[in-house]
Parts: sequence; C-alpha cells; structure tokens
Amino acid sequence: MTLQYSDAHMAEKADEAAFDIEELFFSRTDARGVIAAGNEVFRRISGYSWDELVGAPHKIIRHSDMPKGVFYILWERIKQGMATGAYVKNRAKDGRYYWVYAVVSPIEGGFVSVRMKPTSATFEGAKAAYKAFLKLEQSEGLSPEESAVAIRARLKDLGFPNYGAYSSYAIAQEMSARDAALSRMEDGRLRSLKELLPTLVELDKEQQALFAAFAKIRGIPSNMRIVASRLEPAGGPISAISQNYRLMSDEVTNHLGGFRVENGTRSLSESVMLRIYRGLFMMAASRLQREVKEVSMAALGKHAEQDGFQTEVEILTTMLDDYMIESGSVLVSVFNDVTALTRSAKDLRQLVTGLDSIRVLCRVEAGRLGAQSASLMPVINQLDTFHVEIDATLERIMSLAERIKGLVEAAMPRTFNGSLHYHSATGALSR
Repeated sequence: MTLQYSDAHMAEKADEAAFDIEELFFSRTDARGVIAAGNEVFRRISGYSWDELVGAPHKIIRHSDMPKGVFYILWERIKQGMATGAYVKNRAKDGRYYWVYAVVSPIEGGFVSVRMKPTSATFEGAKAAYKAFLKLEQSEGLSPEESAVAIRARLKDLGFPNYGAYSSYAIAQEMSARDAALSRMEDGRLRSLKELLPTLVELDKEQQALFAAFAKIRGIPSNMRIVASRLEPAGGPISAISQNYRLMSDEVTNHLGGFRVENGTRSLSESVMLRIYRGLFMMAASRLQREVKEVSMAALGKHAEQDGFQTEVEILTTMLDDYMIESGSVLVSVFNDVTALTRSAKDLRQLVTGLDSIRVLCRVEAGRLGAQSASLMPVINQLDTFHVEIDATLERIMSLAERIKGLVEAAMPRTFNGSLHYHSATGALSR
C-alpha cells in the first residue's frame, strides 16, 4: 500500500510545474479578465510567451480540476469590490499543473492577482475538499451557483461564518507557513489577530449567556406579585418591591442593546469577529503585496520584463497602501467597539448592583414574615442564583474585552511604508 501511494505521489509530482516557495508572481487583467501584464515568474511557470499571454483571457491557465463553485464565489466577491483569496489549481501550456494561493483584487479598469506557493496544512484540506466538490458538481450536475451554496454550507459546518472568513484564515496560515519555510520570524501582528479569534468566540459565548440569563428573569416580578397577593393586602411591601424590581430590570434589559448591533440582529462580538477576519486578510495580503512589490522593483531595476512595467510597480504600490489603510481602519473600529463594550459591561454591572439591592430588601421582608414567607423563598433563591451568575458573566466579559484590546493594540499599525501613520490620539490613519 505504501509503495503504491508513493508511486502515485511521484507520478503526480512529475506532472507538476514546480516553482520555489520564495517565488511570487502576479498578473493584471482588464475588467473582462483579459491579461494585460504580469511578471516573469508568471510567464515562466505558465509556459507561454508574452505574445501568447497578453490579450488572452486569464482562463487560458484554468485547470479542469477546479470546482466551478470556487470561481463563482471568487468572482461574486471581487465584483462587489472585495479583495478575495482562494486556492487555485492552474494548468501550464504543456499540460502540467501548479497550485497557488491567489489574492485577487479589483482595481480601476480591471483586476490584479498576486500568487504564492501554498504549503500549509490548510492547503492539504482544501485539495481534498476540491476533489469532493468537483465530484459533486459532476455527479449531480450542479450549476456554479449551486456548487457555491454547497461550499459555503461546508465552511459553516467547519465554523467559518462566510467564505471571507475562510479565505482570511487560509492566507494567514499560508503566510505563517511561508515564514517558517524561509526561516523568518512569524509576523507578530498576524499572530495577535489569530489569537483574537478564539478569544472572540469566548466573548460571544459569554454575551449569549448574558442574554439568556436576563431572558430567564423576565417573569420574576410577575411571580413576586402573585406571591404578594397571597401574603399581604394590595400595595404592601412585597408588591412595591416587585414593582421596583420590574422597573429596574426593564432598564437593565434595555441597556443590553449596547451588546448588540445591526438593529439587535447580531451580537457585538460576532460583528467584531467578522471585521477581525477582514483585518486579518488585509494585513496578510499587505505582507504578500509588499513582497511582490519588492520583487517587481528588483526586476525593474535590472530590466523591464514588458514595456510599461513601471506602471505595474505603481499599481502594486497603490494596492499596498490601500491594503494597509484598510487593515488599520478595521483595527481602529474594533478597538473602539471593544472599548465601548467594556464601558457597557461596567454600566450594566452598576445597574445590576442597584437591582441586587432590591433583592436584598425582598429577603429582609421575607425574614419579617417568618414562616409565612415559604412561598416567597423559591423566587428569592432564583434571584440569588441570577445575581451570582450575572456578576460572574460580566466579570468574564470585561476580562475578555481587555484581552482583546491588548491584542488589537499589538496588531495596530504605527507607521506604514514610511508614509502612512496611525494617530493613537484620534484613532485615524493618514498618509
């Protein structure tokens, strides 16, 4: 078995158009996907001459092993103006294949694709998934759109809220693997953002627990009034306590709006997570963009691979600045939102403390009633449990929020390329 696998593996490798991990290549197309330019690595690996490439549709290098659903998602996103990454199996002129991780970005009048050699464990999973989706497309006759739906469903099963989150995770893994292969230190800013993701999952769980806890106490004032009607005349102490508890609990519940966004349809931590994924993508893409720009500038210094190659360097430079500004802006917005979340948690804790004082009055009144308060004790015990639970949950939320702020600060850009700056006092980025 091992020998057969080895033989198959060797045969597959013989059909591969290999390139080194340090090699990066890019190509630019017009809005129709027609190749306008690229660098020498792209030309060499594809096996075509420049005369054959320039003016040809980019699908000239498309491999039949690629699921159509992947391209459907890719084009859907970039047509919406979003830079997007994907694992892509390409076909060289002589029929050999080569895998890349491609970052495709819309620019004025077309698109730019920057590509690197994928080497991470995530890549191995993607290759297996692509085979499965290709088989599904062929066996069930799926349209590209139907295949895209199946791909997105699979990503949700894996814990990714959308394709953008997956592509962000993938490029971060590829950049880490690339750094390791080239004996470079891991990017500390990327590491901070990757560490943020599980912390945000924890924060979201705590927020959901908070919402659930408050939902459970909504019926307590009514229960207190029912008990009061049996123990005392109308308008007695327990009735007054239940009324005050209802009013304060309504105020606390309204304050929970500070933990939700998008008209209450999404928790703040979930919103932050989606933006962190985007920031992670743009930061990793800017790293890749900087490298390919440096490679292109070095090539320009030796010889222009094509007429007008200076234009390509200028486009790459502009894209790099745009990536860095967007990644920085995302982090600024996240930092501000998490700071607001911390304030909301502290305010909510103060309100709960006021609510707790009413609970204490209820227990005092129960003590005054003595044996008559037996029917009131289950309500009081429920309040005791609720307040202990809420206090602990808010403490954890504030602790997680502070950790998130620290990780965001560690990833926050201070200067970009000598010309872009983050102003900590105003929370703004400028050139």
